[in-house]
Amino acid sequence: MDYSSPQNIGQIISSLSHELRTPITILSSNLQLLKNKHLLMDEEMRSESFMLCEEALRSVTGFLEGIHFINLANKNEVKKNVSIIKTDEFIEKITNNKSALFYKSDRIKINAHSPHTTFNSDEHLLIMAVTQLLDNAYKFSAKDVILTIFTDDEFVNVTIEDSGVGIPEDKLESIFLPFYRCEEVKMISGIGLGLPIAQKAIERLNGTTEIKSSLSKGTKVEIKVPVNE
Repeated sequence: MDYSSPQNIGQIISSLSHELRTPITILSSNLQLLKNKHLLMDEEMRSESFMLCEEALRSVTGFLEGIHFINLANKNEVKKNVSIIKTDEFIEKITNNKSALFYKSDRIKINAHSPHTTFNSDEHLLIMAVTQLLDNAYKFSAKDVILTIFTDDEFVNVTIEDSGVGIPEDKLESIFLPFYRCEEVKMISGIGLGLPIAQKAIERLNGTTEIKSSLSKGTKVEIKVPVNE
């Protein structure tokens, strides 16, 4: 994407405006409701208003954190903290991530098998990458999304496969650009940061990302991250 192009700058500004306007509107309207009718609201309505406010705040916070992470990654300022990770706990932290779109969804199918119960890596970066990729697959597919994790002596191998809308072959090289979105999926809510965030995290782990996709058939993402000593 040519970020100096007036058309693309306009597209980015429009995406940023939309991404921030929706949660801010939710916050504003519900806070006003709580202010005006707090004493007249029943417990259920009050709880729902607070929940909507919390979700809106999480949306804005996640969006800003994503932009900040990409900025740090572009300046090579992302720190890596390697630790021993238990595979089962790693999977649990991903599936129980309350900020993820797929939280509590039965469409996420886990397939984990490994000769080792632990591996060494940066847990925060790896969870960030896998969560973003899972969210992306979940968003663009109405069917099951399969997460496969296999660790060996050298690599953590993660595969995420969906049966969603797919990506045109000529667009595969562009999907990791921040704010880039294919024409085929512009009717689906999003801003185009999930894949760039995932790729930056995997690159910091000295890993690789490979995507195979077919229109109307689905997408398969394979990441391979070296196990650190």
